Amino acid sequence: MSEPHTQIEAPVSTTPPAEAPQDDTLDRRTIFVRAIPEKATNDELSEYFSQFVPVRHAVIVYDDDKKSRGFGFVSFTEDDDTLTALVEAKKHKFQGRFLRVDIAKRRDRKAQKARAESGEAQPAKQKAEPVEKRKARLIVRNLPWTCKDADKLKKVFLRYGAVHDAYIPTKKNGLMKGFAFIVMKKNHAAERAVKECVGLKIDGREVAVDLAVEKSEWEKAQELELKTTARERIAAVAPAEKKDKSENDDDSEDLKEDSKNDDSGSESEAEDEDFDKLNEMNSDAEVSEDEDEDEDAENREKQNKQEAFSVFVRNIPYDADSESLTEHFSQFGPVKYALPVIDRVTGLAKGSAFVAFKTAEAYELCLADAPVASATSMLISDDVAPEYVYQGRILSIASTVDRSSALRLAERNSEKRNLVYGKDAADRDRRNLYLLNEGRITENSKLAESVLRLDMEIREKSYKMRVQQLNKNPGLHLSLTRLAVRNLPRAMTSKALKALGRKAVVEFATEVKNGLRQPLSKEEVNRSIKYKQEVEGEKPAKPENPEDREKKNNKKMGVVRQLKIIMEVKGSGETGRSRGYGFIEFRDHKAALMGLRWLNAHEVTTAEITEGMTEKEQKLAAMEGVNKRKLIVEFAIENAKVVKRRKELVMVARHGKRKRDEDEQEGETEDADAKKAEKEKGAPEKGKHEQGS
Repeated sequence: MSEPHTQIEAPVSTTPPAEAPQDDTLDRRTIFVRAIPEKATNDELSEYFSQFVPVRHAVIVYDDDKKSRGFGFVSFTEDDDTLTALVEAKKHKFQGRFLRVDIAKRRDRKAQKARAESGEAQPAKQKAEPVEKRKARLIVRNLPWTCKDADKLKKVFLRYGAVHDAYIPTKKNGLMKGFAFIVMKKNHAAERAVKECVGLKIDGREVAVDLAVEKSEWEKAQELELKTTARERIAAVAPAEKKDKSENDDDSEDLKEDSKNDDSGSESEAEDEDFDKLNEMNSDAEVSEDEDEDEDAENREKQNKQEAFSVFVRNIPYDADSESLTEHFSQFGPVKYALPVIDRVTGLAKGSAFVAFKTAEAYELCLADAPVASATSMLISDDVAPEYVYQGRILSIASTVDRSSALRLAERNSEKRNLVYGKDAADRDRRNLYLLNEGRITENSKLAESVLRLDMEIREKSYKMRVQQLNKNPGLHLSLTRLAVRNLPRAMTSKALKALGRKAVVEFATEVKNGLRQPLSKEEVNRSIKYKQEVEGEKPAKPENPEDREKKNNKKMGVVRQLKIIMEVKGSGETGRSRGYGFIEFRDHKAALMGLRWLNAHEVTTAEITEGMTEKEQKLAAMEGVNKRKLIVEFAIENAKVVKRRKELVMVARHGKRKRDEDEQEGETEDADAKKAEKEKGAPEKGKHEQGS
């Protein structure tokens, strides 16, 4: 899709616009890449950028010992491809980390050769003038969401002087942050832009343009401004009573999950991320000692201690991020970090966060007026200060405790919750909505590294569509035994898919036995047993007769009860063309979970596609194409009315079969009795005839 046209409304200026000269020192078709993982190869780097644009070649620089120096160069065929690669590389990780990319600078080979022939010493690399360059940086606030193209911003500010570069920061989820940076080539051009941009409108929205300052200087100014306010409020508020530690009912689990965020060390040290990216745009992109910074970042000591001025926050939205939380809690004072708690297994947010302040004043101010959490409602009341309301939710804030205390509190409060609710959350959810996250792959999960970007977009789009369907229609629910399988190879038949479903359950059990995969939890196994008892009723007693028992076992259905591949032409059967998706129904919930977790993101092999095919069918499949694909597997959405009708039909069929069996059995009994009576009747007549003779 093309970007929407950005309309600019600017105050009238009599000064003619300055032309932006082309910088001949830059190679517009080559980018300089830093922060490359040590074990990465040239082919892997080329494959990474190839998913965005065509790559001419990619090379990683090695030292004399053939060890990667952590940087390299990637060349493209078009200038536009270079810009696309710069944007996409800032959104997608390469082997678990973000690359630092910039347009490469041409090497002046002629000048170097002339200096070498004349014996002139190479000039020492002069340090950039950070003060002068940073004076020419502008920050544009209140930027509308429709303005997403940095080139359009360049055109806006060309009227004030030559523009070096423009950068629009984005969040991890790709959304814009609402501001942008503009780097002018001359200081006087930046000062002129600040003076003349009063009233500047972009897409009908007035923006604010100021000179950008260092984050450290901004924090100092904020701290001086907040100190007076903090002292006044603390003096006005009576000393708050110490809260009972029993309020921290979820601290144990959250502290455990937060260890992942704590151990990384990168998020808490990345407060100047946007400024670092901006400084990258100003760099000359030459080979220097900058790659050592990445090694230092990796070698930072892991933090595994309790912060002195940290609080635990509950009831935050699931889509809250570190930047917005930091901005919100900066009302109390300077924030060291604000980290949402992420579930280590699913990679999803848990609705809570840890916030650490830099000063004791900010920490005490945050806890001083914190509202007491209500056991029955979290609605906004009139007596709650706006500082404790985040995106329409009242925040529950408590001081953090050490891990040993959190473990004890979690154990004690777990028993309380069981007494209050009386049963598990899954039992209260009659629509099985908790299964929505089964099969979902988040961007930061380990499995996401092996999934293509296009597949990730399809998965996320499917997830949002399913949520929308379930919210609109309360008659829909998620099946416990039926799976929806998409991204199927079109040449795959129902027979092959059924064999793959059986294989998934067997392989899952084998991997669990070998310690390669986590087994199903006790709760999941109990849920499967309970569902089976509800659907099929209580299990009958074992037959006393061994022959009857063997007969019953033979009648038992396999692990895959039903399977269906959707065809383009309805009713065409196996001869039709597949639409690339289908359904697998397993015999119980346990088998469905095992099948889903093994099949999801599984790359279908050629042998699995051609399973059970004849030579003729294999030739037809080859014509159709047996391209390998990674499956997208989710629990299927079902309509309650349809399921009810289906159950009624099954019950009618069972009742009819039972009645037929009884009639047949009764008929056989009557026939046996008639034969016996005839036999008994014939025996006396025969004896009488013999006696008469």
